[in-house]
Amino acid sequence: MDSHELPLSGEKTVLLGQAIEPHEPSKAHWKRRHFRDAFWLILLISAWRFSDSISNFLLPDSQHQTHEHIRLPESVDFADIVPSEKLEWHPCFPGTFCARLTVPMDYHRPLNESENNPKVHIALLMVPGKHPVWEKNSKSPFLINPGGPGGSGTIAALGLGSSIQKIVGEDQDVIGFDPRGVGATTPRADCFSYPDGENSDVEDQNRGFFHRLWWQLPALGIGLVNSSSDSLNRIDARARAGAKLCEDKDALHGKDSILRYLHTPSVARDMLSIIDAWDEWAETQNHDLADEVEEEVELSDDEKAKTEVLDTKGKLVYWGFSYGTLLGATFASMFPDRVGRVVLDGVVHADHYVAPVWMDSIQDSDAIMDSFSTYCHEAKDKCAMYRDGDNPSDIAGRFQAVMDRIKESPISFANNGSRSPVIVTYSDLKPLLFTTLYSPMVWTQIAIIWSLLSEGYDEILQDLVIVPEPSLCGLTIPYWAYPTDALFAIMCSDKRYPLNETLSDLEARFERLANMSSFADVWIGLMTNCNSWGIKAIDPPMRWDDHPAHKQKPINTSFPVLFLSNKHDPVTPLSAGVAMARKFVDAGLIEQNSEGHCSLAAVSKCTINKLRNYFLLGKVPPHPSRLEEGEWEKCEADEWPFHPFTGDPYAAESEEAKLEVERMIAFKEMQSFARQMGFWEPKGVTKLNLNLLPEYQEEIARAGLPHFL
Repeated sequence: MDSHELPLSGEKTVLLGQAIEPHEPSKAHWKRRHFRDAFWLILLISAWRFSDSISNFLLPDSQHQTHEHIRLPESVDFADIVPSEKLEWHPCFPGTFCARLTVPMDYHRPLNESENNPKVHIALLMVPGKHPVWEKNSKSPFLINPGGPGGSGTIAALGLGSSIQKIVGEDQDVIGFDPRGVGATTPRADCFSYPDGENSDVEDQNRGFFHRLWWQLPALGIGLVNSSSDSLNRIDARARAGAKLCEDKDALHGKDSILRYLHTPSVARDMLSIIDAWDEWAETQNHDLADEVEEEVELSDDEKAKTEVLDTKGKLVYWGFSYGTLLGATFASMFPDRVGRVVLDGVVHADHYVAPVWMDSIQDSDAIMDSFSTYCHEAKDKCAMYRDGDNPSDIAGRFQAVMDRIKESPISFANNGSRSPVIVTYSDLKPLLFTTLYSPMVWTQIAIIWSLLSEGYDEILQDLVIVPEPSLCGLTIPYWAYPTDALFAIMCSDKRYPLNETLSDLEARFERLANMSSFADVWIGLMTNCNSWGIKAIDPPMRWDDHPAHKQKPINTSFPVLFLSNKHDPVTPLSAGVAMARKFVDAGLIEQNSEGHCSLAAVSKCTINKLRNYFLLGKVPPHPSRLEEGEWEKCEADEWPFHPFTGDPYAAESEEAKLEVERMIAFKEMQSFARQMGFWEPKGVTKLNLNLLPEYQEEIARAGLPHFL
């Protein structure tokens, strides 16, 4: 569901660590709209997505140049912000504000009982909305979580905030926060950094980072769990070694170890702390406003009606993606009377999430992969894999032939940029293909590459495969950009039924999973990382009986929750969305008729309008029927593979139509950023720089393919 690695990028490699990035005709228009923030956004992406394997590093070909008209802040380092138990906002990145909110590490040991009780300092980033003269801020903060676990909410807010405002209202103050152990929130879940009392924190982090890279290098040669007779054994052994390292780090801090308090219920409780702190901060703003505005502002009837509908003061307003849906559902279960507007997009099934292995998550993955040949056949000459007279099975066969050839004989070459030797194996390409299922809009580029490979142009990979550059040795980054162990620390400690199985048990699970999906070899590798995890969650601030995976009666929230699911999702199937929606009284469900992970996988005017109606007007789609009945709200997508949305607002016939197109463009921007960040993708996936594809037009022409780029 997630990856939190980050390479650095230069001007020619603005892929920024994503697996693939499609070339979209309207992209130049979007770049102009976000030019002011481009430099810092690139810096943040570059700083955040450090790769968890050395082959994923993408380092700059040239240095980014600042622009004279951009006024950059003196510092954007969260370490320079003094944490406080009250919200104190500081200007940070252009047009945003940052804060560090102090909360108890253990809510059973509140801060007012002893100054020695352990603390967590939550990093927050706000993209402020546009407010009328009579108010300075939103009634409630609009919180977002990009998924993971382990995704950075501060990075998500910086990249998604303005687009979200275009969709749900420009008066919304959008806030992203880094959950416990993640990013700029401290303490960090870093098992490799060991304070020894002799070195500074920075030296400890640097040494830990080096040890992390040294540890991850051998993993590159193992491949998938079925790559060799001992692959699963070696993968399991590495998981156990990693778990032991984290246990040793946990023992170092004992009862004050952050690794014992990373579980989702504590993060949900942190969200309540953010809301309460916001209310307290907003009161001071309103007091100042009363002094500034001498006359009482008279609202129109429409404005009064909107104000009443949107009165979410003291309640959660939230859009959570992927793992963020589990977090949102947990909050709604713990604090049902504090639900204002909660959208859960790309729904994780709580019952399966707490299980030892997520067996049903990838049930739709093969259906999505199979649709590649269907969409390609329908697109005809817009798909590079299509040949005259083809039927879908011909395309699928040609595609599989490339995989079979590389499985038998890996491609080896010297990378043109780094002059490093590179081998591309089946174990590299299979996970890469799995990531395309998250966002099938990239299939246009995949079709070009596979078509060239099918014609014998293996040299296409010499530039596209991303390898490390020597400038890695001189890397200087802030502390919060270093990789952590948050993904597995959260995922493993959340399990109600821990995974601790023998090799034969794991093999049996893999065989059962393989009967469901051909991507079982990719998925089981992620699951085995929790095998033998021994750090138990201590005193989570909720009873197990209240957990959404266990609570028997439907949960009655103060306002209905809205669930969003795609028709086919590679890791959070529609069935999960239906099941979770039926756990909450009057909850609505929207099925978007598209493939991919979360609604961002495809632009849909219908979905956008229903989101606006929910957030702005409080309109909730109907509660879903049982899965087999299939009765719930459905939305068509306005783009699909090989047919991207390329709307132009200036071609719209009316002002309202223009606004609709602009919202769809904003949705497309969210899609692009989420893909760049790889919030939901598996770890350790080979990266391709598709920005270099236009340089291969000659090879494309020689292969008899149309000029797609």
